[in-house]
Amino acid sequence: MPTDASKNRPPTLGSDAEIVQVMSRHPLEVFPFFRRWKAGIWRDIVYTAIWNTLLALVFTAFFLVFDSETSVARMLRANMVIAQCIGFLIHFLFLVTDRWVSAPRRGTSAARVTYYTLVPAVGVYAGYWLASVLLGWTNLQSILLSARGVFGIVLLTVIISSVLLAILIPRERAARAQLRIAQEEARVAAAEKETAVARMQLLEAQVEPHFLYNTMAHVISLIDTEPATAKRMLEHLTALLRLSASAGSSGGTLQGQVDHLLAYLDILGLRMGPRLRWTLDIPPELAALPVPPMLLQPVVENAIKHGLEPKLDGGTIFVTARRDGGKLVLAVTDTGMGFRERRDSRSTGLGLPNLRDRLATLYGGAASVTIEDHAPAGARVTIALPLPTAAQ
Repeated sequence: MPTDASKNRPPTLGSDAEIVQVMSRHPLEVFPFFRRWKAGIWRDIVYTAIWNTLLALVFTAFFLVFDSETSVARMLRANMVIAQCIGFLIHFLFLVTDRWVSAPRRGTSAARVTYYTLVPAVGVYAGYWLASVLLGWTNLQSILLSARGVFGIVLLTVIISSVLLAILIPRERAARAQLRIAQEEARVAAAEKETAVARMQLLEAQVEPHFLYNTMAHVISLIDTEPATAKRMLEHLTALLRLSASAGSSGGTLQGQVDHLLAYLDILGLRMGPRLRWTLDIPPELAALPVPPMLLQPVVENAIKHGLEPKLDGGTIFVTARRDGGKLVLAVTDTGMGFRERRDSRSTGLGLPNLRDRLATLYGGAASVTIEDHAPAGARVTIALPLPTAAQ
């Protein structure tokens, strides 16, 4: 019976072609027991033999009701040969038409009804002819050419087509309903991702007000005593503002975030002097990788504000990037107060739960954020993101 043995796994609904794939499953799969095995040519041959045998039993029982004197064995043998010939020929015809004449399967309801009527009609006629040869019923061949024979073929075709349509039309309706649900879920997920990206881009495009005010106040205080330093600070602030303003169109690469981070650290370096040191280790082959906006800078800001500034001698920030299998691992390590000291303070710092939520929206469970104490002093925040498929 109809099936496409080349379709080897259940589909993920997403298009009309996949709905056709659902409809092309073997009719036996209407029973849950027969859905346990993956589709394949040998499985479908076995399934078709079982389906044909069931039909032979049904027709044998039907004929015995009207002719109880007929030999059960003789009747069952004849119906078994006829059912197998018809069933396997219909199976073969559906395989051929699935591969070469697939348009009716995707057409209107009228086209599908016509398709599921004509193919069984040809299979029934050819199957009867083959069965007459195998059974040695030469008179059956002449009957097939008579009005009585044509009527019988039409009747049997209507029965087979009705069974197929009764199985496949509800399956198609269920598949289309699942498709609509899947499309709506995909639309909602895409909207959530777009919202998360827009929120992160907005954060990246904004300079924290108190940071801007503090920087400007520091510039003013240095104008008279250290004009050269004040000038450099203004230049770095201008570069940071320019990078922030162009963040939405920068492409969102790792290198773009590193450039933004360097401008930020240059300003903080002028403010904190030798108390702030940093090292960035970003392999060149990773610099062009796309990453979500607003990842590194707020983590570094958190490390400085709550880890290094409270220490009299300050400390060092280490920013690293590496490839770990199919993931990009970014780490920000500081030699400051340590996570335990920050956790015991009143300030919540960056708010890692918010960062986790944004990454969960973008990547699901494929991304992670961890924070831990770093020996002998300080803390480390590690962000793991799935690499793009082309970069894996």
